[in-house]
Amino acid sequence: MNLSFQYKNEDGYMLLTVKGEIDLYNAKQLKEKVGYVTEDTDAANLVLDIRNVKYIDSTGLGILIGIKRRIAEGGGRLILVLTSERIIKLFSITGLSNIFTIAENKEAALKKLEQ
Repeated sequence: MNLSFQYKNEDGYMLLTVKGEIDLYNAKQLKEKVGYVTEDTDAANLVLDIRNVKYIDSTGLGILIGIKRRIAEGGGRLILVLTSERIIKLFSITGLSNIFTIAENKEAALKKLEQ
């Protein structure tokens, strides 16, 4: 399944909404899109809305870790907007829930950016 993206430059952050599956075949698309949208803005923070992502494999998790590292190196923060119980469980099992900041909606993500 292909990935689709929508992005919006907000005040102090970039919002990138992703839909589809993040796997071996298309994870590179996500990496490239994040690179493109973060270079296109002065905002250091990224809110990555993956509520409409139905599946993430190990390649996708690796890409998300790389994105987090890149954002942090630029002095920003990455907040994941995530509600899929299956993906939340995957983050918990892998220990990534201790590494990523996860919010259930955009409003909660913005509150976490303010902390």
